[in-house]
Amino acid sequence: MQMVPEELAMNEELENAIKTVVEQCPDASEEDIKTEFERYERDFLIPPKDALRSVLRKFSAGDVKISTSNTTRESKKVENFNSLSGEDKNIEIEVKVITFNPWSREIRGQQRQMGYGMIEEDPWGKSNTRQRWKYTDWGNHSETMKPGSIIRIEGASVNEYEGKLSLNINQSSRIVVLQEGDENIPTLNEPINISEINNIDGVVTVIGRVVSRNENTIERKDGSGTLNMVKGQIADSSGKIGFVSWVDFDYQVGDLIKIEKSQIKRFRETPELNIGQYTKVENFRDSKFPSLEDLNSTTKQNIANLRDGMREIDITVEIKKWIKREFTNDEGEKKTVWSGEIIDSTGKCRMTSWQDIGIKEKDLPVWLSLEGVRVRSWQGIPDITIDNIEQVKKHEEAVWESIEDSNEFNVVTPEEIINSGSRANIETQGVIVSIRNDSGIIWRDENRRVLKEDDDRTDAVKDLRIRMIMDDGDNCISVIMNRQSSEKFIQKSMEELSDTNKETFVKELRTKMLGFPVNLKGRSIVDQQGAMFLAEDLEIIERDPKAFAMEIKTKWGI
Repeated sequence: MQMVPEELAMNEELENAIKTVVEQCPDASEEDIKTEFERYERDFLIPPKDALRSVLRKFSAGDVKISTSNTTRESKKVENFNSLSGEDKNIEIEVKVITFNPWSREIRGQQRQMGYGMIEEDPWGKSNTRQRWKYTDWGNHSETMKPGSIIRIEGASVNEYEGKLSLNINQSSRIVVLQEGDENIPTLNEPINISEINNIDGVVTVIGRVVSRNENTIERKDGSGTLNMVKGQIADSSGKIGFVSWVDFDYQVGDLIKIEKSQIKRFRETPELNIGQYTKVENFRDSKFPSLEDLNSTTKQNIANLRDGMREIDITVEIKKWIKREFTNDEGEKKTVWSGEIIDSTGKCRMTSWQDIGIKEKDLPVWLSLEGVRVRSWQGIPDITIDNIEQVKKHEEAVWESIEDSNEFNVVTPEEIINSGSRANIETQGVIVSIRNDSGIIWRDENRRVLKEDDDRTDAVKDLRIRMIMDDGDNCISVIMNRQSSEKFIQKSMEELSDTNKETFVKELRTKMLGFPVNLKGRSIVDQQGAMFLAEDLEIIERDPKAFAMEIKTKWGI
């Protein structure tokens, strides 16, 4: 049978790769080297020229163990990720699929379907804390890896890169679905609204208008030269998102474009579109798409929607407090920074400026329009950072009637908390549906880390907390009360609880709180792991049993 040109090229590529490894590692067996290259091709779809560096590194270290088709590989069955190391292969583990992001790659002229995402150990809930790992699916198992599914993976291997471990699900791996998921895997080519990107990871397609672009040149990490890049933002009627292009980007501000198969990267909590060699960018035509002027006015931010890591944002705020502070940095240089508290109709946060923006405390309140500023967070609370005075426009007259700067709390729903950024001074309601077993007295080390039962407590400090889940029927939020708020709620000090068994304490809490509606006041922290409410005050809402029964009957038509 005559070989086709592609097979001839592949054989030549493999022979050249083997020859290169033999030259560098003369003690290695050619047959073993060939087997290792074939393993990369079979399990990971990586051709010899791309696998050369990895194979060379392994044989140089002298730690390669080759298993032939006549050797039965022993399976390593584990329950959690802590039991795995970078050398482990043929692993069997049960996990929950958190995300699955489809990905296609051209290998020797053919499109191969793959995927990646996050998986979670201990899917049956045997422990209180569960670890998540990244994974790569090299075998097109999309039908069995729907988000929310609980699966058993057989024949996986561990990948170690820069000290971080992840799981490889190989072509030869077997997936057994133990519990079906309820979420569909996204379609790569189907455009989504920009606002949806906040809640997902992976590869997406969007349509938007370029609202800003800046060309930059950065130094390569390995010092081999410079790299050109274009940073900017695109927007649609639902929102705005930043992008970074590592390839030619010839589109200007105002152009309507379609970005297909762009990777979502996150800077702190803020998503950003990464445009690389596998991303397709093209002009798009839609006469009904909002104009640049309309998008600039509708995509202006407010404090409630600020997230850690946001860049190039526009916002109008009222300054309530403003102070000047001088300090000496680590290099011995004297520096000056201005900071204070700002507010709008949706909430309040902090603001910091590294230049004098010409505002004195006696002038307050002052209204500013900020353009192109960035956001950092401190203890979960957004802090707008002004880098230069050109980002600031001062209004001579009030933009709105001055908002009273008090300890008044903004009333929001759990849904608003989940879909916004971290916020302070908010109030919400729901029903307590779970009290965590680790509520009560705990021990912390000098770094405030909670110690486990068998950890050394010689220098530990005692603390008190209550952890629970609140649900309003549509959304649920994790709630934490620290020592101060816990003592206020239970009307006892931590010292008074010292003699109380933890199981008894949790049981009493459940009797008192489970199933009861509550009113919470405090602040929220929203990140990739979800929403957490740090309650300063918790009040159980009293309700008349008869009136509540009538309400239920009316609701369900009984």
